[in-house]
Amino acid sequence: MSQAPQANSSGAGAAAPAAPGVAALMGERPIDCLPLKVTLRAFWGMIKSYWGCKDSLKSWGLLGLIVALTGGSVYIATAINSWYKAFWDTIQEYDLDGFKYQLLIFVGLATVHVLVTVYNAYLKSCLAINWRTWLTGKTMERWLKSDNYYKLQLTDKNTDNPDQRIAEDLNLFVSSTIVLILGTATDLTMMVTFGVVLWNLSGAVDITVWGYQLHLPDGYMCYLALLYAVLGTTLTFILGRPLVRLNFRQQRYEADFRFSLIRVRENSESIALYQGEREEGKYLRTSFASLVGNYIKLIVCTKRLGFLTLGYAQTAVIFPILIAAPLYFAKIITMGSIMQINSAFGRVQDSLSTLVNNFTAWASWKSVVDRLTLFYRSMEEAEQIKCIDIERDDAEGISIADMELKSPRAVTLLSNLALHLKQGESLLIRGPSGCGKSTLLKAIAGIWPYVHGQVHYLKEGSVLFLSQRPYLPQGTLRQAAYYPAAPQDGDASQVEHYFKLVGLEHLIPHLDETDIWSHILSLGEQQRVAIVRALLNRPAILFLDEATSAMDEQNESFVYDLLKQELGQTIMISVGHRSTLIAKHDRVLTYEGAGAYQIAPSSSLSAPA
Repeated sequence: MSQAPQANSSGAGAAAPAAPGVAALMGERPIDCLPLKVTLRAFWGMIKSYWGCKDSLKSWGLLGLIVALTGGSVYIATAINSWYKAFWDTIQEYDLDGFKYQLLIFVGLATVHVLVTVYNAYLKSCLAINWRTWLTGKTMERWLKSDNYYKLQLTDKNTDNPDQRIAEDLNLFVSSTIVLILGTATDLTMMVTFGVVLWNLSGAVDITVWGYQLHLPDGYMCYLALLYAVLGTTLTFILGRPLVRLNFRQQRYEADFRFSLIRVRENSESIALYQGEREEGKYLRTSFASLVGNYIKLIVCTKRLGFLTLGYAQTAVIFPILIAAPLYFAKIITMGSIMQINSAFGRVQDSLSTLVNNFTAWASWKSVVDRLTLFYRSMEEAEQIKCIDIERDDAEGISIADMELKSPRAVTLLSNLALHLKQGESLLIRGPSGCGKSTLLKAIAGIWPYVHGQVHYLKEGSVLFLSQRPYLPQGTLRQAAYYPAAPQDGDASQVEHYFKLVGLEHLIPHLDETDIWSHILSLGEQQRVAIVRALLNRPAILFLDEATSAMDEQNESFVYDLLKQELGQTIMISVGHRSTLIAKHDRVLTYEGAGAYQIAPSSSLSAPA
């Protein structure tokens, strides 16, 4: 995508070049996963952003309690491991009193284990919600800041569904990071603790197996557990590697399909009028087919991995018993020792096999981190794209100098625009469809990046932009009328007065009803609600981008007269096609093509009858 010229020394904004990171990685097509080193570097940045700030102090306290409880769970596990030997020895020796005593010990150990496990899970959930609350708040703030949510649509076609990344991926990132990292840390602790136990249980010994004399060195159980885990991990990595790419794609396809359904709901009236159900159905089925196709690949890969991991886990149940059985039959160890070895070997093997047991979870985690990484880097690129820096230093109105306006493909729409409007003056922008009239309004309003020049506003006063299809937010009709401000106490009569003036008196009884007003009201009614919005907010500068196009000429004329009467000091800049609007403005800017324009007093232009 071509970029607009760089900012000049006079402070004009310009579209900065894209940061090399994502562009180099992504090229022209969306990618399925990032290199592991990029993922890890991005993960460290996301971790540090929260855990390195003072807002995380409470979470550090929770983490300390979790670590303490984890240590307690490891201690309970070692106690249960020792209990196995004592319990099974009492059975082997037919010691009924010892059997009853060991049952009481087990009840105590099991009770403590349940308490520790439940509170550990509870504290992890508290930690997750604290972290997610902070991370979601910061991400939303950054996404909404400096019109990044708008710039992303203009500059980055690869960051699909930012709503999903904020609502779903951040949640998955926090929860899976806590589970996987703390789980891995617990596994490492278990490995060290039970490695010592297993080492002590596997001293050097000479035995005869099937007529062969074998010498087993000190710690042979640990060596066999390590060999078993390395073999399983290697095979798991080979078979499960495609899961990362498939999980990444699945999240994208799921989000795309959900977005397509939302689009149908939001545009239900237009689709119904066009009778476009068949075409929409084709698109939805195509989108869903992509989702299903990738999901089938995902479950096939998971099936192959499942055969390995489940077979690996089942073999691990009998493997230590097979190793210890010759020692038992040689009467070197007791039944209790076999059970203790089986428990300790299982703990060590599970700890060493953490990647095997959690490979699917790690693959899903990496895809989430990759999606968030691309999202954050896209926002970095959006932040580097600068629009015109609006200066609030004009004592009289709006001043525009040396403005050059371009399309996203670097086509010059307008050049060398110079204009000055005083308070109370109005300007109509005219020209053929597609010449850039609405784009000029966006540039003057400070949200279009492909422009440079200078724009100065009067020092005080708000700015309001009314588009052809007004935005009606969620909430009551009264709130929609005041947007972006909030309803004021004692202004009820004023709202009703303006609704009557613009011909919306039938809506007055419904002012405090919450509904989807953008679906209920006609476009003409929505535009009149927007006019009421301008009358209530009383902006210093008012942009109207074909904001009366759905009204008949009589209503349109009345609305402009009403705005002039009620907002006498407001600067109005309008875009419109009807020639009857010429008389409603002081000056007219007309596009003449190839970046040229003409500004003339409206009195010098004759509107056709």
